[in-house]
Amino acid sequence: MNSWKKVKYVFGNISTKSLAFIILLWVVITVLTVHALITRQFSEYTFDKNMITQRTAFDYKTEELPDGIVAAEGIIFPKTQKTINVIVETEVSAVEPVSAEGNYSILLTITAEGLWERSVALKENQHFSTRGTNIGLINENVSVDLEKIYSEIELISSEIIGYRPGKFLISIAPVIEGYITYEDSKIKLESDMSMKFELAQNQVALTGEKEYLKQIPIEKTETVENKINIFGAVISVPVYRYITLPVFLLYSVFALLVIISKRQIQIEQMTEADEIEREYKNRLVPILRPLDYKSKVHIPLVSIESLVRVSDEQDRGIFKYQCDEEGKIFYYVIENDFIYTYTVDINKK
Repeated sequence: MNSWKKVKYVFGNISTKSLAFIILLWVVITVLTVHALITRQFSEYTFDKNMITQRTAFDYKTEELPDGIVAAEGIIFPKTQKTINVIVETEVSAVEPVSAEGNYSILLTITAEGLWERSVALKENQHFSTRGTNIGLINENVSVDLEKIYSEIELISSEIIGYRPGKFLISIAPVIEGYITYEDSKIKLESDMSMKFELAQNQVALTGEKEYLKQIPIEKTETVENKINIFGAVISVPVYRYITLPVFLLYSVFALLVIISKRQIQIEQMTEADEIEREYKNRLVPILRPLDYKSKVHIPLVSIESLVRVSDEQDRGIFKYQCDEEGKIFYYVIENDFIYTYTVDINKK
């Protein structure tokens, strides 16, 4: 008990500024401790290790037009242009070297408005196997015979189907079967691309895209241990926790002892007048002069609680007069010919 009294005396007499500093420091330590507990020991970072691009481009050329005929962009006239030379190029590029292996062929497909479809190989299966950062897979120049296509359309329409649609589509497409390999990653080569023409009775019109591009990022995830920099010292998260948590617990006990000691000292040093003021401040009506007892029946009470009870029962206010000369405070409740009083010494604990 004597030890606690000494601790209470030392901690309880700490100044208000020191107490504010202790509380502020506790807040800082608490923030650091919470940060240590919520900080992950390891973090995962994902980044692009390689970027693979597959590009397929189409172009075409026709015979020279006769003198006097002006070329129209994307339009081919079958009566003057008998063939279309289609250039197909497919390449793979990457930041880091990759391997590509597989087969390709080039198909010509004729479609008659959903009634029928026919495919023929313009280039038979070709094998490729190569490695590098810039790989040319396909570089072909194939010829499309328009006269043969129109003859085939007439034959199928008149002799087999018995009906000739007004519009046809032809497409030239590379069919690629193979894979791109990079370390442990194996990516299937894209094959859904084609150059398309729309065939009418008197003209062939280019429709659709002439270039296809597909990018494939190869991502890698790395796990990195987080480090904390405290006042120039770099430490791991577990060490950070082992430091902050005990400091937080010990300092919290210290701060709590200071606050409790400070509060108990304040309570012990509180006068009866202070306690009355704290408890009944809103009910007290300060006055400048003491009340005259001569015309009233004076009834002194033994406690402020008794005076408050009288005030409640009679529905009267409580007057307060402080006499510094006598070192006393007088509390009054007036009810008709009666005056109820309670008196305390200003410095009475």
